[in-house]
Amino acid sequence: MKAGEERVYTIPLRKAKRTQRKKRSPRAIRELKGFLKRHTKAENIKIDSKLNEKIWEKGIEKPPSKLRVRVKKEEEDTATAYLTE
Repeated sequence: MKAGEERVYTIPLRKAKRTQRKKRSPRAIRELKGFLKRHTKAENIKIDSKLNEKIWEKGIEKPPSKLRVRVKKEEEDTATAYLTE
């Protein structure tokens, strides 16, 4: 993915359900960042506040199983993820 490019991904967060109930949403955030690091080859991943609120919408115990995310790579080492509606 080149700088200035924008893509839409459906990110599976199912692995977050394998952990203890009180650690699921933080694990979902780590899964999201790991997926985006692999696919955008960017070191710094920024998460938009609406995307963060969507993951934490049902609390710490019940993150969503998958999300559609729009990713914009701003520089060579920075990408920002936004929630698609």
